[in-house]
Amino acid sequence: MNAPSPPPKASASTANQAGAPITINELVKLGAVDTEFFAQAFFPKTFRQPSPPFARALWDPMDDPTKRLVSLMCFRGSSKTTRCRVFAAKRISYGVSRTILLIGSSQPDAIRSVQWIRNQVERNKPWANAFKLTPGKKWEETQIEIEHGVFGHTVWVLGAGISSSLRGINFDDYRPDLIVIDDPQTDEMAASQEQREKLENLVLGAVKNSLAPVTDEPNAKLVMAITPQHKEDISQRVLVDSEWTCRVFPCWTRETIDLPVSKQMSAWEERFPTPTLRSDKENAVRRNKLSIFAREMECRLTTLESSLFRPSWLRIREPGIEPPRGCYAILGIDPVPPPSERQMAKGLEGKDYEAQYVWGRHGSDYHLLDWRRNRGHEPNWSVATAMELAFRWRIARIVVDAVAYQRVLKWMLEQAMKMRGTYYVVEPVADGMKKYARIANVVAGLASEGRLVVGAGDTPFIEQFEQYGPLYSGFDDDLDASALALQFLHTPMVDRLGPDGELTDWNVEDLQLVQRCP
Repeated sequence: MNAPSPPPKASASTANQAGAPITINELVKLGAVDTEFFAQAFFPKTFRQPSPPFARALWDPMDDPTKRLVSLMCFRGSSKTTRCRVFAAKRISYGVSRTILLIGSSQPDAIRSVQWIRNQVERNKPWANAFKLTPGKKWEETQIEIEHGVFGHTVWVLGAGISSSLRGINFDDYRPDLIVIDDPQTDEMAASQEQREKLENLVLGAVKNSLAPVTDEPNAKLVMAITPQHKEDISQRVLVDSEWTCRVFPCWTRETIDLPVSKQMSAWEERFPTPTLRSDKENAVRRNKLSIFAREMECRLTTLESSLFRPSWLRIREPGIEPPRGCYAILGIDPVPPPSERQMAKGLEGKDYEAQYVWGRHGSDYHLLDWRRNRGHEPNWSVATAMELAFRWRIARIVVDAVAYQRVLKWMLEQAMKMRGTYYVVEPVADGMKKYARIANVVAGLASEGRLVVGAGDTPFIEQFEQYGPLYSGFDDDLDASALALQFLHTPMVDRLGPDGELTDWNVEDLQLVQRCP
């Protein structure tokens, strides 16, 4: 049976359910309460593709009159510029705004947004006629005056670069009641501490204070659409500012953002198909440029200065190359208790993962052979998964962090071995060492020598590896499970092994004769 065809987009000629054409008055009324409908009805050429599922979540803080300062942190290509322009057009249409200031990283960037609105007034007749919008006396590149025939007033739209003079803007005795800041920083600006501070001072000082006061215009709003580039840039500063309403929109769906790349799903399938996004991420891993993909597409930031490891330390296997078989392998487990009812009610938000990692020693290199992770599991999952990995890779031993619940898991593993008649050494680790110290001591030494080999699809480990450091506050379970395995896998004699893993005469130094017996 064929799948049902999607409903047609709304437009000025859309018909209602009874088959009669929707009138202009109905379109205007519907657009007033639904910005997504307004965009598709009056700007069909701009909205040629189906909108992403996150579109309404993006509109909500802009439409909410109680949200005066709004920051939208969006991935590249998420249509944030287009939607900001349409939001300005809606404010013009319904007479909400009298003076609009569009700010870009440079004057030409701002001019393009002004020209988009100017072209819509001139050429988009269904929209212009519906709201009786006509060009005013001032009709230039950087500023335009729009005559509003319904309300009988003029609307000024001004474009300016972020470094322009933004103080004292006032048209017809109206200060800006809508300010849109669209991607205000370039790579060069974000890389310089001086430029970051300058931009922060401009946004939180001159720009913010140019907005019409609440007493004059209760619906005045400042919207900043930005892709983050540095942990100290303006996008991160406003995240912790209680005055601002901040929303983050990564390229992956909320449900899959923390999953391995093979299970991540695109947040906008029509424009960024999932296979393409996954391939882009895996290629970024192979080029040791995952931090750039994470920044541009996932809105995640990694600051190399504060990271414990360097991406270039990891060696990525070429496509099609499988991990080595038959090498000496150890399974490291960083367990977590089953989720509580409270955690389940919160959708497991913030709960740690249980990570099980198999590392193998092949010559002088250490290969990530296999791994599993889960955080909404039952204890039986831990046992079944550990036994599966142990059998598949013929591991030498299982290493478990033996603290509190972890001791219970050790006992459960031993009971499962008795039932199956298959036994592995279970090594509990209860040395009291802090997680950070273990990861730093074990992983850093091997990684810095270029002896850790992983696959491009091992993204949870790679992402934590690139981001981990003293200031890191995200998940570190994959690193900890790996450190548990590697600390038992690594011995000083590994450096003396030959290419096939044997200890031979040629790779053992001669004993130096110091003194003969008398």
